[in-house]
Amino acid sequence: MISFIVQEYHEEEFIDRMIKQLNDVAAEGEEIELCFITASPARERSYVRSKADFPVKIVGRVWSTGAACNTGAIIASPRSEALFFFDCHICFTPSAIRRAKETLRKYPNAMLGLPVRVVDFPSCEVKGAIGYGVTFRFTEYPFEFVWLPSPSDEEIFAVPTVCGCAFAMTPKVFRHFYEYGGFLWQNRRLGWDEEAGLRLWRLQHPVIVDKRAVVGHFFKSGGGGEAYPNFQETRILGIYLNADKRSCEEILRICSQKGWDTEKALRWAREHGSPIRKKLKRYPPLNLRRFLWIDENWRWIPPAWWRKLATS
Repeated sequence: MISFIVQEYHEEEFIDRMIKQLNDVAAEGEEIELCFITASPARERSYVRSKADFPVKIVGRVWSTGAACNTGAIIASPRSEALFFFDCHICFTPSAIRRAKETLRKYPNAMLGLPVRVVDFPSCEVKGAIGYGVTFRFTEYPFEFVWLPSPSDEEIFAVPTVCGCAFAMTPKVFRHFYEYGGFLWQNRRLGWDEEAGLRLWRLQHPVIVDKRAVVGHFFKSGGGGEAYPNFQETRILGIYLNADKRSCEEILRICSQKGWDTEKALRWAREHGSPIRKKLKRYPPLNLRRFLWIDENWRWIPPAWWRKLATS
């Protein structure tokens, strides 16, 4: 069984298309379920069950992207072998899901990111290029979001982290991740969703991408950058949890030079992240400045041991 964890924030116009795509997957013989996590009251989305050809679980009034991911994974069927985490405005085909499921079987200890193509929605008409994994730079401004290109000679490859809009993992990996904080839920709505990949690397779960399992994503206008609450705080929380002392100090210095109130953000991070940070001490922290580094050809060099670890 595959459990699809789909989060929705007053985006009713996207629901019909999402259900149709899931019905297509079920029609090809795949046993699936939908864990539908919405900011609306659950009763307002109860009609979703009548449109679906598969079991649907609905949880309402969830306002954090991280809380939505955690909630969906927790209520997923114990028979599930794969958890797919999708935004409500993701376009996909049964073949992409099948390919991703096969890859996750080969690499059960990994987090699997799906390559993301820019599309219109609900038509799923292609509107832009494909991004294969994510990293962050600190040159123009702190935490500049950077899409990575695909290596020409590999179908499956490691990346620093992936877009929070479309990824998958096994329930076993989620349980280990949840033991060390799970998806960060302390913010309202958007947080630093990509932080999950960094913490999974620290927990010895490589983050990989299969370039043949492409999905489409409709990038809505607004809500990005520093337009939403706790933008600075959630990123400093990610640094506080994952970075070693030297890279933490270096990143905080860069953020301060760019006008961030790092003292306020660090207080917020300590308030919300201290218990998780204490648990993580058994795993070496990351030198994030080096870990996120890409060369002049936009290549990222992964740890040499990632493939062996991902299959363990």
